[in-house]
This record gives sequence, structure tokens and C-alpha cells, in this order.
Amino acid sequence: MNIRAIVTAAALSLGMVGPVFAGCDIKDEDAKGVCVDKCFFEYVSIKNRFSSTPASIEKAKSDKDACYTKCGCEPASVKE
Repeated sequence: MNIRAIVTAAALSLGMVGPVFAGCDIKDEDAKGVCVDKCFFEYVSIKNRFSSTPASIEKAKSDKDACYTKCGCEPASVKE
């Protein structure tokens, strides 16, 4: 078998699997997952309020990003 084909297949496989491990797992019940869930649900709560203004939504978005930084990870599946 052609060695180039094997190397190409391995590189493509790693390229497809690599981004999966870039974010943190929010489905796991560890401290980071709980922290990230709290940050996201607070943001959604503010975003869905009837009396929210565009300024308060922007502030909530920046607070969410700061909270993700404090937690130590940003989940790939929750990005907007």
C-alpha cells in the first residue's frame, strides 16, 4: 500500500477528531462543567427577560465570557 495514502488518512483522521477535544465537556458533572452550565444559564436567563435592553444583553454576553474565563474553559457546543 502506498505510504502517502496511509499518512494522508491518518492526518485527515486527526484533523477531524482534534477539535472535539478543544473545548471542555459540559455533560460531565465535574467542577468545570457545573461552572460553565451556571454561566450559560445566567446569560440565557437575562437574554430571555421581557425587559432586557440591547445594552443589558451585551453586558450579559461580556459577563458570560468573563465567567467562562474564570471557569477555565469555553464549551464548543454552547457558542453563539
